[in-house]
Amino acid sequence: MQRFLHLKHLHQFHARAVVSGLIHDPFVAGNLLESLLRLDPSALAPALALFSHARARSPFMWNTLVHAHLLNGLPTYALSLFAQMLRDPTSPPNRYSFPIALKALALLQSFKDGVSLHSKILKLGFDSDPFVHATLVHFYGSFGHVGEAHMVFDSISDPSVSAWTALLSGFAKLGQLEVAREMFDRMPERNLVSWNAMISGYVQGGRPLLALELFQEMLVLNVRPNSSVMVSVLVAIAELGALTQGRWVHAYLERSEVEWSPNLRTSLVNMYSKCGDVTSASQTFDRIRDRGVDLWNAMITGLGLNGKGKEALELFDTMLSEGLKPDNMTFIGVLCGCSHSGLVNEGMECFEAMSQLHNVPPKVEHYSCMVDLLGRAGLLNEALELIRNMPVEANGRVWGSLFGACRIHGDVELGETAGKLLIELEPGKPGHYVLLANLYALQGRWKDAIDLRDTMKRRGVELEPGCSLTEVDGVVHEFLAGDRTHPRTKEIYDMLDEISKLLRSRGYVPSTRLVLFDISEEEKEGVLFWHSEKLAIAFCLISTGPEEVIRIVKNLRICGDCHSMAKVVSEVYNREIVIRDRSRFHHFRQGSCSCLDYW
Repeated sequence: MQRFLHLKHLHQFHARAVVSGLIHDPFVAGNLLESLLRLDPSALAPALALFSHARARSPFMWNTLVHAHLLNGLPTYALSLFAQMLRDPTSPPNRYSFPIALKALALLQSFKDGVSLHSKILKLGFDSDPFVHATLVHFYGSFGHVGEAHMVFDSISDPSVSAWTALLSGFAKLGQLEVAREMFDRMPERNLVSWNAMISGYVQGGRPLLALELFQEMLVLNVRPNSSVMVSVLVAIAELGALTQGRWVHAYLERSEVEWSPNLRTSLVNMYSKCGDVTSASQTFDRIRDRGVDLWNAMITGLGLNGKGKEALELFDTMLSEGLKPDNMTFIGVLCGCSHSGLVNEGMECFEAMSQLHNVPPKVEHYSCMVDLLGRAGLLNEALELIRNMPVEANGRVWGSLFGACRIHGDVELGETAGKLLIELEPGKPGHYVLLANLYALQGRWKDAIDLRDTMKRRGVELEPGCSLTEVDGVVHEFLAGDRTHPRTKEIYDMLDEISKLLRSRGYVPSTRLVLFDISEEEKEGVLFWHSEKLAIAFCLISTGPEEVIRIVKNLRICGDCHSMAKVVSEVYNREIVIRDRSRFHHFRQGSCSCLDYW
């Protein structure tokens, strides 16, 4: 049998096979079925017709048809066909049949049915097959049942690479990264899937530095990464804001043979945007010819997060003019851009057009953007009215947007209401308690602030330590509040003293009222000046040239005092400072911030 390359040739052979009677040969029919679905994976109706007219159906034909339905996002239909196969005495399942069914059950989250299928696999003696064995390990691991996955893994003496990878993926998914890495190091051999599983596990587990270290080890061992690995690497770089490493990876991709998948292109644009370099993001975006919706969304969102709302709107209009249909993520990016740039009218028009013109019903994320947009403009009553009339229940993000607006505009009563609702909705998030306590502190309500801190302790809610990352000469440096572990600690604190004296001469006064401790004013100033982003700024001032942009990633919302300090430093030292905090970017230039002091 020939391997068909075009549907035209396939149809010609099909016609001859029908006339000659060859179509009744299971081998011929199976080849036609496989070729049809290979050339046109969505051709399920013709495939079913061909299958139904076959007098004898081989396991290969069953597997091909079941797998085609799975690939087309129809796991229920795939399992229905698999059940018919089990009832066909002339065509029993083989080693390829069960993995397809297990994958379908995993997609449907049908754990009990998977356990039942495991029993059938044991009865039929397929449990020792490497292909089936690896899929069983992956099935249990995907549900977080790593104990069962490990039992299956240990049931044969020589597990395949796929089985090893499936088990370490299960541990990584549960956040047990040390166990996953131990398995990775013990593997007798590894393939690209193994490397990607460990690297992506680090990324998803919030350990981007370890992900990049493992990627570097991979290159040293001369293991060539594929597109999936590079996507994980770019996500790690984006999390760290490590622009220098991001540019190196971009150059590596340009000279390597890694396939430029749509996901990889999108990840590259997203990396530049999250590193605060929207110019490089735009240049990369402009060079890509075949641009899907995900890529447009990444660029629009990147512009919006970096305070370029007008540019985000212009790009959105260009997207529409090119005939692309926007989706939920598109409008989140556009509305976010309007909010961060104070474009109230434009944001409201876009919000109304979502459902009326584009048939995209607003979700809670879109309402959150609108509350933030209205709140930024001081339209607190309108924001509250929008929340009350939402067709979906407001979540913590929505109330958080309103609370932030109340804090900025000084509406203590409404802010207190929103803050308490936030804590009620998400009692385990320490940031909510801190923001409400700060609101009390600004009003001099020290007892309420202290009581709130006591409530945190009773509930076992621990403060998340502030952490700032900055990259210098391709190396990522991490700072915690009051950190004295850096090799250049003395120089950093000397620079902080210099900054403090210079800033005070320019009228800067530390916001000591934000410090919720019963200590002297001088001690409060010390606490403020040891914040992690201030340490990172001082380090960059002594480590980089006067023309270099200072880039910092903060894990929490930047405090008011650090924000004020960064503005003055940008003017006094004539340095551009880009800080990405938990919610947005702050581009400091010549004493002003792109957020217009609203964050």
